[in-house]
Parts: sequence; C-alpha cells; structure tokens
Amino acid sequence: MTQENIKDLEKELWEAADDLRSNSKLTAGEYKDPLLGLVLLRFAQNRYEDAKIEVDARLTINPRTGQKREATNDDYAAAGAIKLPEKAKYDYLADLPESEDIAAAINNAMKLIEAEYPDLEGILPKNYQEFDEKLLQNLVRVFNKDAVKNAKGESTSFRVL
Repeated sequence: MTQENIKDLEKELWEAADDLRSNSKLTAGEYKDPLLGLVLLRFAQNRYEDAKIEVDARLTINPRTGQKREATNDDYAAAGAIKLPEKAKYDYLADLPESEDIAAAINNAMKLIEAEYPDLEGILPKNYQEFDEKLLQNLVRVFNKDAVKNAKGESTSFRVL
C-alpha cells in the first residue's frame, strides 16, 4: 500500500468516524463493538481470499472421482483464516441493494460465522439494527474501498480459531 493510499484511507476512516459521532444516537461505547465487527468481517474476507488460493492448492484429488475434496474449516484455520459462508462475506453485504435490510444482513452474517465456529458464539456483535440504515450503508461502503480491501495484516488471530 502506498503512502498516498494510506493517507486516503485514513481520511475516509476519519470521515466515517465523524459521521458516526454526528449522525448516530449511540455513544462511542455503544458503537465501537459493531464497528469492530464490520472491521472483522472486512479483514476476515481479505484473509479468506488470500487463504483460498493456498487451501485450494493443498486440497487432494479423490482418485475415484477425479474431484478435489471440499475445503473444511480446518483447512482454512491451517492457512490462518476462517471459512466464510457466502452470506457472511463482506462483498455480499456491500453488494446488497439499498432496498434490503443491511442491519439484518450483517446480524445474520455474524450468526452464520458463529454457527461455523461455536467458540465465537455470543462474542460477535449482532445489534446493527440500532444504527440508522443510511449510516450503516455508508459505513459498509467505507470498509469496502479498495484501500481497505487490499490491506494486509497479521493473521495470527485467526489461527486461534
């Protein structure tokens, strides 16, 4: 990521924070967990996309069928990622039409991840209905910018799963 991209990302994140402070009825303590949940979803997909290549290369081919076996949660954990259900992927959420209930979709994404990873049950935020719909759509868009999509970071936290 170039220095210019980092500055652009920083500017957009500050604008999103300002938007939250001025247009949300929630206090910082109330919106921090849902906001961190969005960050988790974005970076979980970033890591998932990187790991998918590694996982696919490791999958064995069934000699009888000639087909690769399906990747498991353990395959993704070994690659430092979590296996995301389709409706828990950030791209799915970012591409929802404005007529869809984005809060319900994000809450559902969190529930889907918890269903796949029981150790996370009750930990992920599921109170997105408390956000104004327009504000939530704008936040999802901010974390869907190329600078955030292409951000790389430490993946060791996913290895714990």
